[in-house]
Amino acid sequence: MLHLNRIAITLIVFGALLGTAAGASAQGAAPKPDLVVDRIYLNQAGNIAVDIRNAGPGTLPDTAYRSTESFAACFVIMIGVQFVDYATLWSADPDRVLRNPGGTVTYTSPIRITEPTAVRVWLDITEQIEEADEGNNIKQVLLKPEPAK
Repeated sequence: MLHLNRIAITLIVFGALLGTAAGASAQGAAPKPDLVVDRIYLNQAGNIAVDIRNAGPGTLPDTAYRSTESFAACFVIMIGVQFVDYATLWSADPDRVLRNPGGTVTYTSPIRITEPTAVRVWLDITEQIEEADEGNNIKQVLLKPEPAK
């Protein structure tokens, strides 16, 4: 009987420990950031401008702001399949506004559009940032410049 009690107590303790560990791992998952392109447009000078936002519940890690080119989080602006502009996160967001959920920055490209053009922006192209949603990092729009007056 004493032997059965020890087995029962051991099983109860073991089960309690497993339950606690499972709950801790489920609760311990940190919320992730989620970079999205809110808007692609032309500024008054005709340059491509991009509004980028951290739509996720989590903050961007410091590693997102690495300045070494091979490990830098970056984004590209594309026309067709050609990359026409490239920016690292640390250069586009020097004040680290995107670090916080809801933070928004505007990047203005030196590229000017003079005729209707399909422009695509691809965030985190090097996949340096683990995000809440990896499927929303590309946006494409047709930009139509105002006719010259």
